Amino acid sequence: MPGYFDRDPRALLPEDAQGTRTLLMGALGVTPYIDRALEVLELAERGNDPEHRALVIARDGTVAGLVLYGTIAGTKGGARLHTAVLVPGVQADDVGQRLMRAMSDASRAAGARFMLAEMPDDPALGTVLALLRQHGFKEEARVPDFFREGVALTFLRLPL
Repeated sequence: MPGYFDRDPRALLPEDAQGTRTLLMGALGVTPYIDRALEVLELAERGNDPEHRALVIARDGTVAGLVLYGTIAGTKGGARLHTAVLVPGVQADDVGQRLMRAMSDASRAAGARFMLAEMPDDPALGTVLALLRQHGFKEEARVPDFFREGVALTFLRLPL
């Protein structure tokens, strides 16, 4: 779908509620990670919370990409990426890159010097991890068997 979702990333709007939930459910489905993602989305929808922000790329009511991010409470210069998801078939090197760049720019403008993503190294999140790595996130640390046997907690870092 190159060129269809041609709008710049923007902040979440009330009319994005259904589309963002559908996207998260499609991307994270029946995994143990969906509940926290929906919780962060709900906090971001309330607005005015620097720890829970969201950006979307959408067109005609269809949300093609979503990134949930925010500051890390108590830190100076720290930001966190909660998750980033794209609709299947949307090009990560187009829509994904614009979404990730907008998130990095917004975090930098808010004073962040680095972005941290704490993610399960689970095949169910393969597209999320691939998007982060493609955008320059590098693994800093890992806790083996954190979520369950064979699924590590991976700490990914992006200097801003």
